[in-house]
Amino acid sequence: MVLAWCENQDLDMIFNMSTDATPLPGKDAFFRYITVPEEAKRWGLHVTDLGYTKVPSGVPYPPFKHPESYTLQQETGRVLPEYQVIYITRGGGTFWSESSGEITIKAGNVFFLFPGIRHRYRPNFQTGWDEQWVGFSGNHADRLMQTFFDPVQPVCQVGIAPDLHSLFNQICGLTRHEGFGFRPIIAAKTVEILAHVQALINGGVVLRSPADDAMIRKACCQINDAVERAFDFKAYAAENGISYTSFRRLFKAHTGLAPNQYLLEMRLHKAQRLLINTTLPIQVIAEECGFENSFYFSRFFKQRTRLAPLHYRKQRW
Repeated sequence: MVLAWCENQDLDMIFNMSTDATPLPGKDAFFRYITVPEEAKRWGLHVTDLGYTKVPSGVPYPPFKHPESYTLQQETGRVLPEYQVIYITRGGGTFWSESSGEITIKAGNVFFLFPGIRHRYRPNFQTGWDEQWVGFSGNHADRLMQTFFDPVQPVCQVGIAPDLHSLFNQICGLTRHEGFGFRPIIAAKTVEILAHVQALINGGVVLRSPADDAMIRKACCQINDAVERAFDFKAYAAENGISYTSFRRLFKAHTGLAPNQYLLEMRLHKAQRLLINTTLPIQVIAEECGFENSFYFSRFFKQRTRLAPLHYRKQRW
């Protein structure tokens, strides 16, 4: 069941409000507030609300009226019982919370709202902004937010990331049609949004194009197909017309690991498979996995698994 909705309509048509509200002529807006059955709560993270608004310049904020518990008063702020993640893809404005103070917002920023913390935000009157958001709660949501994000630093710069933008759009699309089982699916998409934001934070500001993604995927495939061979990452970057520094940043944003770390991780995985599934000697496995010698291989393997290769094999046979 949907509690409230708005999609490309003037304000006097929404919630049966009066006609003195401000419309958004020619601009898209969509939002929904979702009832959450007990079954959905058992997943540990459930979505409570979501939407997007393209706020043009010269329009008071917020341009649409929302349910009373979500009403944002610029004078007094607002306290919510949930988390929200809000992505600004155009324009700029300001954000304030009790834990962070006032922060300037610009395109490419994501900011988080935390339950029980008073906050307010709005676009610059001269520019407006485009916003996408999703609200969520649950014990798994608590674990994720407390582990990876900080109410003292609620604003993150992630850049204009097409994949992130697409995830917000997917959640809105799934909710618009309310297909069977859409609640856990949009909850999973919300976790994906959080993971994507975290990856972008760790990798710095990364503006990735489809060509960049294809380049990194190709590098990963080449590594996986021949982990025993040395991989010249600097030469690969040069062949693709970018600096090694840019390549390394893109690679880490895509995989979560620096290039050489990724190569070693793939070598380790292959060594584990060979130890479990074959009777090959350690020296041969070391060579098959690209290590200089069995001594270096054994030392590396024990550092990563806390077991010598032969002990690892015995435990799994």
